[in-house]
Amino acid sequence: MQINQMETPVLILDMDKMEANIRTMQKLVQSCGIALRPHYKSHKCPQIAQWQMEAGAVGITCAKLGEAEDLVNAGIKDVLIANQVIDPAKIARLAHLARGCRLGICVDDEENINNLEKAAALAGSTLYCLIEYEVGMNRCGVET
Repeated sequence: MQINQMETPVLILDMDKMEANIRTMQKLVQSCGIALRPHYKSHKCPQIAQWQMEAGAVGITCAKLGEAEDLVNAGIKDVLIANQVIDPAKIARLAHLARGCRLGICVDDEENINNLEKAAALAGSTLYCLIEYEVGMNRCGVET
């Protein structure tokens, strides 16, 4: 197929450059003694997330529950949702999803934490909560 015959949007990769970039980033963070958890929004491609994991990433970060579901369904076993999930129906989906992976979620509200805990207990799963701190952007997070 010729490039001008492809329907857009379409992802076209230079595999050599992409693999080199993944290796370079992994080496950089390892040399600093830290773990890499790339954000899914940079590519929104489960296969690329899998390659990042194979290169040594500890997990993948995403923004939304639907993205986490895509990642887990693609075989990613460690996912962090970097936002709060507060809708009761989504909390139930989240707790169910956590039965098949290590699922982290950012929190900044005690009631939300209690709702997540109850849903996880009902689903027989574990949710890993990270407390989000307000860092001066006035978007979310606790101050103490």
